[in-house]
Amino acid sequence: MSELRQNDLGHDEVIEPIKGGFAERPQADGSAMPAPLPRDDSRGRGLIFAALGVLLIVAIGVVFLLPQWVEEQAARPEPVAEDSTEAVDTEPTEPALTPEELEQLREEAEALLAELLSQQARLDTLSAESWGGERWADYVARARVGDDAYLANAFQDAVPAYSDTLEIGETLLTQSSDIINAAMQAGATALEAGNAALATEQFSLVLGIEPGNETAQRGLERAQRLPDVLDFVKQAEAFEREGALAEAAAAYREALAIDAGWVPARSALTAIEARIRAGRFESLMSAGFAALSTEDFDDAYERFGEALELRPGSEEAKSGQLQAEQGLRLDQIALIEARAAAFERRELWSRAIEQYTSAIETDATLVFAQEGLTRARYRDDLDSKLAYLLGNPNLLFDDDVLRDAGAMLDEAGAIESAGPRLTEQTTELARLVRLASTPVEVPLQSDGITEVTVYRVGPLGAFAQTTIEVRPGTYTAIGSRDGYRDVRETFRVLPGQTPAPIRVECVEPI
Repeated sequence: MSELRQNDLGHDEVIEPIKGGFAERPQADGSAMPAPLPRDDSRGRGLIFAALGVLLIVAIGVVFLLPQWVEEQAARPEPVAEDSTEAVDTEPTEPALTPEELEQLREEAEALLAELLSQQARLDTLSAESWGGERWADYVARARVGDDAYLANAFQDAVPAYSDTLEIGETLLTQSSDIINAAMQAGATALEAGNAALATEQFSLVLGIEPGNETAQRGLERAQRLPDVLDFVKQAEAFEREGALAEAAAAYREALAIDAGWVPARSALTAIEARIRAGRFESLMSAGFAALSTEDFDDAYERFGEALELRPGSEEAKSGQLQAEQGLRLDQIALIEARAAAFERRELWSRAIEQYTSAIETDATLVFAQEGLTRARYRDDLDSKLAYLLGNPNLLFDDDVLRDAGAMLDEAGAIESAGPRLTEQTTELARLVRLASTPVEVPLQSDGITEVTVYRVGPLGAFAQTTIEVRPGTYTAIGSRDGYRDVRETFRVLPGQTPAPIRVECVEPI
């Protein structure tokens, strides 16, 4: 608080203390300086001394304490005005949201976030980070802004941020689709042109964006195999220049075995095969006319028929076949008889049957056809039976079949001019019959208590060890013993092979 004092001239003087507590100045020893003594009777002189003391204190404060006080005041923060009317808000305030509006924004933000997460998963699958560039960076940045706003419950800011992010994401998806489509087209074109390196590059680009693209994976695999395909194509072209059409076709087929979808190889093979068919057609036509000239009408008919299979609309082939038919009608019987005899000599009995049947259809009174048909049918039946037994020799283990085989050998032996096929069949069947008829020793073991019976052999009684002789085949031994469960042992006897000992013993009590 300020003090009013009167100086020597009689004027009032205001003395302001610099700081509270400065009324008593400390002495050198640290004790407080005593306050000024009360004025004595010499009022004027006391006032002077008092004024000088005050001035001395003020001077000391200005020299030593004022700078420190100024620094403290400068460092001290400005007081905030408590009166709201004095504060001026320079930024516009947003209108407060109602709880209903805030909840609606929250739901909208959550819906957008769910859509964004699905979109981001698709972009991650497409490796968008590796090709999206600045657009991908914007996508990530806007998504982060939306997330920050969402976490701060600033849904009014999260909604537009998420919406912007989704728009950028759709642009990225479209961009990936454009890249994939262009690369797929370029890869396919490169494959067709035989450019393996470019095709590999383009399909690899697609797989870098979409690793699960099966079409691109197949294209890449084809591009990697293309050098081998081209090697075979070069070989085929060299063969074609040399006129080796069959070898050229084989080389093209090798190329297509590596890549069945490579069109140039497929087209070249089609052209080569057409040339081969044309050559084959001309060869068949020449052979047909040559057969006609020698009155080999049957062969001529077959050659012209094969030519028509290659070129169904050929009038030349049709005319040749018609001439062959006319020749067949003129000498059909003689041709049939000669053919049938030839088939018999070659022991082709089914073909001989066809010829004799054809002759009878032409004239049922032909004796050679009737006798030949009976003979061919008998030999064809015998041939079939022999072939069946030779293909299934185990059937000879059966007694009835073995007996029938012996009778069959007797029949075959009575045939004159048997021919090489029948001779070979009967020789082999006789060997098999001999093996099937030769007994084989079979060792049996038991415990001396079990009663043993072998089907197709008979009861053997109880024994510790015995041997039986049986023909090759399958046999069953039965063991019986009072108070024990019967046992059954089935064993197979092969021709010329002594089997391991067969043990038959009842060991399981009832």
